[in-house]
Amino acid sequence: MIEQYKEQILTSIQKEQPHTVDFWIEHLQITPQQEPQFLEAINQLIEDYELAYSKKKKLMLANELGYIKGKLDVTGKDFGFVDVQEFSVYVKSKNFNEAMDKDDVVAHYWKTEDGRFEGEIIKVIKHNSTFVIGTIVYTNQKFLFQSYDKNITQPIEFINPKNYELKDQLRVIGDIVEYGDPLQVSISSIIGLTKDPGVDILTILHQYEIKLPFSDETLEEVKDIPQEINIEDFPNRRNLTNDLIFTIDGDDTKDIDDAISIKKTDQGYQLGVHIADVSHYVTPRSALDDDASERSTSVYVVDRVVPMLPKELSNGICSLNPKVNRLAMSVHVQLDEYGSITEYEFFESVIQSKQQLTYREVNRFLKDNHAEVAIDDNLKPSLLLMETLSDLLHIQREALGSTDFDTSESSFVVDEHGKVLDIYEAERGRGELIIEDFMITANHCAANFFDIHELPTLYRVHERPSQKKMTALSAILRIMGYRMKGSLESVKPAEIQRVLYYFRNEPNYNMVSQLVLRSMMKAKYHPVNLGHFGLGLKQYLHFTSPIRRYPDLVVHRLMKKYNFNQQIDTQTIKKDEEALVDVALWTSDRERNAVDAERQVEKMKKAEFMEQFIGEHFEGMISGVTGFGMFVQLANTCEGLVHIKTMPEYYIYDEQKMMLIGRDSGTTFQLGQTVTIKVTGVDMVDFEVSFEIVLPK
Repeated sequence: MIEQYKEQILTSIQKEQPHTVDFWIEHLQITPQQEPQFLEAINQLIEDYELAYSKKKKLMLANELGYIKGKLDVTGKDFGFVDVQEFSVYVKSKNFNEAMDKDDVVAHYWKTEDGRFEGEIIKVIKHNSTFVIGTIVYTNQKFLFQSYDKNITQPIEFINPKNYELKDQLRVIGDIVEYGDPLQVSISSIIGLTKDPGVDILTILHQYEIKLPFSDETLEEVKDIPQEINIEDFPNRRNLTNDLIFTIDGDDTKDIDDAISIKKTDQGYQLGVHIADVSHYVTPRSALDDDASERSTSVYVVDRVVPMLPKELSNGICSLNPKVNRLAMSVHVQLDEYGSITEYEFFESVIQSKQQLTYREVNRFLKDNHAEVAIDDNLKPSLLLMETLSDLLHIQREALGSTDFDTSESSFVVDEHGKVLDIYEAERGRGELIIEDFMITANHCAANFFDIHELPTLYRVHERPSQKKMTALSAILRIMGYRMKGSLESVKPAEIQRVLYYFRNEPNYNMVSQLVLRSMMKAKYHPVNLGHFGLGLKQYLHFTSPIRRYPDLVVHRLMKKYNFNQQIDTQTIKKDEEALVDVALWTSDRERNAVDAERQVEKMKKAEFMEQFIGEHFEGMISGVTGFGMFVQLANTCEGLVHIKTMPEYYIYDEQKMMLIGRDSGTTFQLGQTVTIKVTGVDMVDFEVSFEIVLPK
């Protein structure tokens, strides 16, 4: 009954002026017998900061009296923000009141004289941090616990119940046993000495809660999985072991998800995409599945892979290695002479990859007039046919408005200790484009199957960008010479495509591509088909990487259930629809977390790499302009800040034109401009690189 009263009160107060409790008792005709529960409902709403009393003791919605709920985002040693949909509230660290970074909090805010919103934390709803990573520091003949996370502002006291041997500069993990000031932690595990190779990356992986060891139960299950395939054991699978199937991957790839095949037909082409059948080995509610679901994705950092599945599967029986039989989920796609899909068929198969090709070999073969490479002669005609089909698919995608964000990605050369020897911009050649086009085709066909049959699945959706972001992008592009066409409220994929086409041969193309990409919505997993704006497709999902992505594994299971086994009944469909809501939220969250971890490791290693170049000059391109300076990206993809304080004269920031203008000389610096910089410093706490501008003499 209390919950019903809560709903009744909130609904009524939204419609009426503020009133006293007595008014609401009378107005809602609450009897003396009902009054205790009614008052309890009001008290609970006040405790939860849904309601609050005005100065005149009248009940009001809490947000009308300056109370908000949100997550505390600590962005510096002395302050943080609580964000709500409409605005952000600035909070000084002295007003955190024992709240920590990422805690769910209630804040009370007010408007300052300069128009900002400032506030204080009055209640911690939930502490979201359960551990702290720290460095043991030996000073003044005692050990101290120094937080690795600079956003933890309070002092830390620690206990060592497992009696680990403590050393100076030992990196540890401490479980929080008591929140407050000081924060109290109990050392639960050791990462290693800060100077030891790999400890820096392990620290970030732990910071982002990337699970490292597999459970004992999972490792026991793996022991029972055979590492060879006998075709006779799978009479119901289509035998494709004699088909001309092969793989194309990176030089060091060991977890091979996908293989491809192609045939010329009277009508056009038959494209075969063959994906590792992980779902045969990883079954629901098994320990393997629990581990895979918790991880949700493999994480790829500079010198290692943190796999979603144990190596016995990811690099072994599931990986489509050459010259061995493997179980696969295959799709044969029929296309006409123009590359349009006419029909497709999904089925379970046994395949045998004839050769493991690399992008480097394929790119050289296709680019350098069919150069001599270590590719079997019988595969070369297929590669040429694949190149032709890829071109046709590209034309088809462009006609739909597909946007190709050809952004620069970094490749790292490291030694056996994980030290970065070189960084360069990764190549994206014809081999990469062929695989990308074929995987998009297979993913689209899988999504089309579920959509046209109205069956539940996990879609990969990418929604239309917001008008606000498009307006900001349009303003920047106008400065650079391009005027966006059509409505910014409902921008079409073709217009984004035209933007990139306009700048395609300009030196600042990569920077423009990054600007456009940042203006897009983030792709995510969703149980409802919302389409994919970036690809210009009405149906899309992830089907082609089940070794490294849990959503693909989920899609495989659903394909088997509904397509192969025909388990189509109302109860099953409803159950899957409900389950997919949580799966979509969890896998989207874990994907974002993995990407953040990968970027943080990359940022750290770039900063570490640039330390050796302090004092040296480089040419770069201005990739961002702000009121405090400008960011410059070098040819090796490393980026640094030229702080406005280091510039040779006073510069005025023109926000409209995204430009810095010298007050005395009139010298200007704007997005996309090529400049010469000197590396002046590296901050290995925030992993930031500092530059100074070098003006021509």
